[in-house]
Amino acid sequence: MFKKLFLIVITSMALLISLAYADDHDEARSLVKAGKILSLEEILKNLRTIAQGNVIEVELEHKKQRLVYEIELVDKQGIVTEYLFDAKTGKLIQQKQED
Repeated sequence: MFKKLFLIVITSMALLISLAYADDHDEARSLVKAGKILSLEEILKNLRTIAQGNVIEVELEHKKQRLVYEIELVDKQGIVTEYLFDAKTGKLIQQKQED
């Protein structure tokens, strides 16, 4: 029980820290307002249709000439998986387990 609670607290803190210190949060907000990318909320809805767990990190990055949301999620077994979503369409580009 304590291990599960500790994991939830740590993952929640990591998510808050990564979101609070995002260098380009103003740019991301502007891009969402302009309709150029989907909101993080919409991307997380897409993620929840394919995976369950706690989000531990979120980044909006430029990769291969496009913006992508890079999301790390830890499942109940403690396995961390990274998901890449196209920020404009919301489609899953890639998923891979972290070592």
